[in-house]
Amino acid sequence: MKQKEVLLEVKDLSVSFFNKTGEVQAVRGINYTLHKGEVLGIVGESGSGKSVSSHAILRLTPDSGKVKSGEILFEGKDILKMSKKEIRELRGNRIAMIFQDPMTSLDPLFTVEYQMNESLKKHTNLDAAARKKRIIELLEMVGINQPERRAKQYPYEFSGGMRQRVMIAIALSCDPQLLIADEPTTALDVTIQAQIIDLLKELKDKLGMAIIFITHDLGVVSDICDKIIVMYAGKIVESGEKRRIFYQQQHPYTKGLLASVPDVDSDVSEKLKPIKGNPPDMSTLKPGCAFAPRCNCAMQICVREEPPLMEMEEEHEAACWELLKDEVNK
Repeated sequence: MKQKEVLLEVKDLSVSFFNKTGEVQAVRGINYTLHKGEVLGIVGESGSGKSVSSHAILRLTPDSGKVKSGEILFEGKDILKMSKKEIRELRGNRIAMIFQDPMTSLDPLFTVEYQMNESLKKHTNLDAAARKKRIIELLEMVGINQPERRAKQYPYEFSGGMRQRVMIAIALSCDPQLLIADEPTTALDVTIQAQIIDLLKELKDKLGMAIIFITHDLGVVSDICDKIIVMYAGKIVESGEKRRIFYQQQHPYTKGLLASVPDVDSDVSEKLKPIKGNPPDMSTLKPGCAFAPRCNCAMQICVREEPPLMEMEEEHEAACWELLKDEVNK
């Protein structure tokens, strides 16, 4: 079987933010690989580091933040070592991003056509007439009716779902090889969520691009992703092929996330099982496993030492001392 070509490699990436109280370790030494045409889901609670790690790919870390270590190799070239000119050419062209809130990402003072035209003018050699034609094609591609009329409207004249479709159209305008979708279904009702996910699947198959899909909801990624990374407190605690994460999960945090998702086949009287406690304060991280205070399986070693990421099967890893319980108790 032909091996897939590697598109993106993230190696030992650490990102911290600095304020008056000290250092906030947002991302702590993560590693993963994304192949061409693949969909990778990054899942975790708010503050787990999933968005920060993806913003670092486009060098969009705020001024208060710093990439402390690591490499981000896109087609073999380290993004962190690129010049400002090179990174500007990369953004919106070969790597595009859909941000969390389309209402704040779209400028309310300019029409949809004007905002879509900016990216095409920057990254293509199309003349004005060709750019206008391309804008109409893109709006049609993402399922917006009457694209000629809609292109001349302002963002506030669109519903939340339609604004998200416009953001997708802008992201796809230059045929990127990698699309980063940061919580693209947040604040949308479940029907619109399903439509957006179906649209991304359709466009992925049609255009052959790779996608990094960031979300806090494992249920959302169940249908679109090939591989899933579960993050907690800036670390990858489990990663693997989708089926293994859903049916052979090993880390207590992954199990907790799945247990807190409603099941349509369960008894209506059955209560959801939330994960007790709160995520840790990233500015005062203690030694050991960050999930230990919330874990029902915690042992003495969990509060002393951080567990390594261990390979269970091919392309399935988890970081938990419970997996080495027999050796730990020797």
